Amino acid sequence: MKVADKTVVKFEYVLRVDGEIEDRTHEGETQTVLIGHAHGLLAGLEAALRGREVGSFVVSVPPAQGYGEYDASKCLEVRRAELPAGFDPQPGALLYAEDEAGNPLSYRVTAVNGDRVTLDANPKWAGKTLEYTVTIHAVREAEPEELAHKHVHGEGGVRH
Repeated sequence: MKVADKTVVKFEYVLRVDGEIEDRTHEGETQTVLIGHAHGLLAGLEAALRGREVGSFVVSVPPAQGYGEYDASKCLEVRRAELPAGFDPQPGALLYAEDEAGNPLSYRVTAVNGDRVTLDANPKWAGKTLEYTVTIHAVREAEPEELAHKHVHGEGGVRH
């Protein structure tokens, strides 16, 4: 059976960015998703699964289908004194804040130069091509209840 809308796919993956392993399913575990309702699955990876059958493949997901292009306007430099009390700005540290409307923002510290700290609100892999090595273990038709609830039930899914 091929992966398509209204199918449930059980798979594992390894994600490489710039040749380095950055993410993967836990060893011995798989991820199970309902195609067309795979919340949290990148559009580019979901598109790469479609039309595939059980087996392994490698796919490159360009920025536009992954975490988007890098946007320099999402970077800012602030004085260390402007940061919350107790926050230790080290490269890679995350700082959570809110914009004027109360929407959550997440910044990553990218540089510390004396009293100046550079914060970046881009996703970590914005502007990067993502290389996935994927192994599909099973593909099945979604159950009517899964389609109604828009998520997988049973193994790898939600239990009600």
